[in-house]
Amino acid sequence: MTRPPRLADRLLAFFCAPHRLEEVQGDLHEEFAYQVDRIGARRARWRYWWDVLGFVKPFAMKREKQDYSISILSPAMLRNYFAIAFRQLWKNPLFSAINIIGLTVGLAVSMFIALYVWHEFHYDRFEPSASRIYRIASVAKYGDQEVIFSGLHESFGREIKRQIPEVEMVVRFSDGMGDVVLQTDQNHRFKETNIGFADESMLTVMGIRLLQGNSQTALREPNQIVLTRQLAEKYFGRQNPLGKTLIFDKQYPMTVSGITDDLPTNSIIQFNGLVSLSSMPTLGAHQQNAYKGGGFLTTYLLVRPDANVRLIEQKLKSVKSDVLFADTSASYFLEALPSVHLDGRGQPTDTRQSLYILLTIALIILGLAVINYVSLTTARATKRAREVGIRKAVGGQRNELVSQFFMESFLTTTLAFVLSLVLLQLLFPWANQTLDLHMDTRLLTQGPYLGLMLTLWLCCSLLSGGYPALLLSGFRPAAVLKGAASGRHSGAGVRRVFTTVQFTASIGLLICSLVLYSQMRFLRTQNLGINRAQVVGIRIDGDMVSQFPALRDGIRQWAGSGNVAVSNTALFTNNIATWFMKTEKTKKQLMVNVLTVDKPFFAMMGVRWQTSPVGWNARPITKELTVYNQTLLNEAGIKGDPIQQPSPFKDQHTDGVVADFHVRSLHGPVSPMQLTVVSDTNRSMMANGGYILVRLSPKTDVSQALDQLKAVYNAHQPTSPFDYYFLDEAYDKLYAKETRLMQLFNGFTVLTLLVACLGLLGLMTFSVDVRTKEIGVRKVLGASVAGIVVLLSKDFLKLVVLAILIASPVAWWAMNKWLQNFTYKIDIEWWVFALAAGLATGIAIITISFQSVKAALTNPVKSLRSE
Repeated sequence: MTRPPRLADRLLAFFCAPHRLEEVQGDLHEEFAYQVDRIGARRARWRYWWDVLGFVKPFAMKREKQDYSISILSPAMLRNYFAIAFRQLWKNPLFSAINIIGLTVGLAVSMFIALYVWHEFHYDRFEPSASRIYRIASVAKYGDQEVIFSGLHESFGREIKRQIPEVEMVVRFSDGMGDVVLQTDQNHRFKETNIGFADESMLTVMGIRLLQGNSQTALREPNQIVLTRQLAEKYFGRQNPLGKTLIFDKQYPMTVSGITDDLPTNSIIQFNGLVSLSSMPTLGAHQQNAYKGGGFLTTYLLVRPDANVRLIEQKLKSVKSDVLFADTSASYFLEALPSVHLDGRGQPTDTRQSLYILLTIALIILGLAVINYVSLTTARATKRAREVGIRKAVGGQRNELVSQFFMESFLTTTLAFVLSLVLLQLLFPWANQTLDLHMDTRLLTQGPYLGLMLTLWLCCSLLSGGYPALLLSGFRPAAVLKGAASGRHSGAGVRRVFTTVQFTASIGLLICSLVLYSQMRFLRTQNLGINRAQVVGIRIDGDMVSQFPALRDGIRQWAGSGNVAVSNTALFTNNIATWFMKTEKTKKQLMVNVLTVDKPFFAMMGVRWQTSPVGWNARPITKELTVYNQTLLNEAGIKGDPIQQPSPFKDQHTDGVVADFHVRSLHGPVSPMQLTVVSDTNRSMMANGGYILVRLSPKTDVSQALDQLKAVYNAHQPTSPFDYYFLDEAYDKLYAKETRLMQLFNGFTVLTLLVACLGLLGLMTFSVDVRTKEIGVRKVLGASVAGIVVLLSKDFLKLVVLAILIASPVAWWAMNKWLQNFTYKIDIEWWVFALAAGLATGIAIITISFQSVKAALTNPVKSLRSE
């Protein structure tokens, strides 16, 4: 008798489930016998093989265990899982909304912070040769202080290129030397910042893309200028700017040779325009002097691929240049370009730490959102226990149930993910501007951003779905069908832990926000020794020397003579001159802030005298006076009457001493200060420009007052546009980083409280749902509304109290460490913790009350009828 091919039978036995093998194989053998009689043995064998192979096609036939992973991925099963998951979301709109809103907020905030942290960690990595570009810096010691300089003389770059063969290219760059006036005509004349100077190699080495012009030649010749796209549109509109003339500094014509694309925001190289470096010797005395003797250029080296960086550093010591100003004791070192922003020597040490803090907060917020989902899903376990029991009783496998619950998680997370992307796109420009983060919107369309988003979505889906899927799929059919699904499998203990974690994070951030607010309020209200309120500084350019006396008198007539003073520099900025001076008595090197002011400055700005100059109030100034602050005299070791003591410095004298006052931030102590008081402000201060300081009346309409000041200014035919700043705004900018941190913490605190309260609302709603009949019975037996509210609320409030006890010491430690960055700081008072605890408890009570009071007021007859 002819038999079927044995190899085909073995193949069938391998793929077919054991309990179905006999039936299937018997049918195939009968068919084989029939085909042998009909078409012959040879052709019947081929047909038998074809039939067997038909049974081993994907999804056609599966073994119970080995091939289960294929069955749950079949299109039919996926459609089934999706339908059930969608039905669950639709049947429970409140819980679905809480889950989706919580995850949306968590994902949106986490994505925003992750994007910002990625942006900061990837500074200057876009340049074509970023790994071979190094910045030169020098370090010198002055007394006990180590001072870092990144500015070098222009001759350094020339000599390095000539003397060090390991250097392939040199780039010399300055982001500007103060404000400069640009104009094309009288209607397009503006004062601009960040108009820098650069070598012709700047554009190619640094990978700066030109929209118009040739990057190889755009900065090659003198009197060439490259503009950013925004600046080109400002001066030329929609015209083609290439080859057109732009007047630099009111008198020097420049030819526009290139237009750059928008500069990446994650780069330390920023400018609004670039003038060819070879132009500087022809741009007037100020630019010429800086070119000949100033250290104003940041110098970058593109080293050869096989170069030894340490060897180049050693060779820098022997480079001979025409530098006239440098400290010969200074040593030079190289910093890799991508590391300068975060790890550059001289950079704030807490920048990287702040990014890690933000990243931690992002993970906390995302974690709280995931915790909400897990808590609410497991809380509803008893509601779905019967479903699980029935499905298991009719043959459903645990892996199928796990797949089902994971599908629900993926569906919820995907909806939240899509909403979070929309939310992020809508809020990104606003958040970017409000927090002053300067992130490029182009990041939202780049590959790393999309990869980051997908990673967050996948991780969130797996984290939120994992525990509920394992918990719910683990119910035993016999137990759940008898109504015994609670207990150790209900996840109640985990939910209590999750709720405590949520409120611990929220209360901790709330305490941090209160401390940040208190410290910033302290800094803004601290007595600085100088009255900055309502003072506006009007910039006077050096070429307005002839107009200055009449302009000053006109402003005095408008504001009152006691409300006008003059200074050679802008207070509360980084432009205050610093001299390194050695004291005669102690031989100590001091970093001295040097100001030049007029006589009314002291009374108008509220600066107090310790020892006033002889005849200060009796007669006008006829010669320059030298005045020091008390800190400088202390550092110089001078005690007693300073007028009768030798001067702190050689070849100088002491005419008076003022009480200490701050012209910088309160991060550090008062700096030693020397003030030169002059009688002829026309000549001695205005040669290089200065500021007229005007105090406005507290009740003045500021915008109207500025318009009037501008009219007075313009009446004297100035050569520069009206330019001003407010001293109190400049002072606030000194704390921009702290202000941004406070705003971030405030926002994060609100969000974490929102997410925590959403979770608490969901759990409370479920608790009321589960205890509906209990509440009805208690009301029938005489329980009061207050008693039922307390009964429902006390377990949750215990968790909030525990969270307060955990969060308080952790937040105190973190903020106490942060406050060490300030010389002047608050003490963390007890009321901060009390206020945070009270706010958190109050918010929790309000959240709980929505459902607990509603349940307590429900008609008990209705409760007892509920299923």
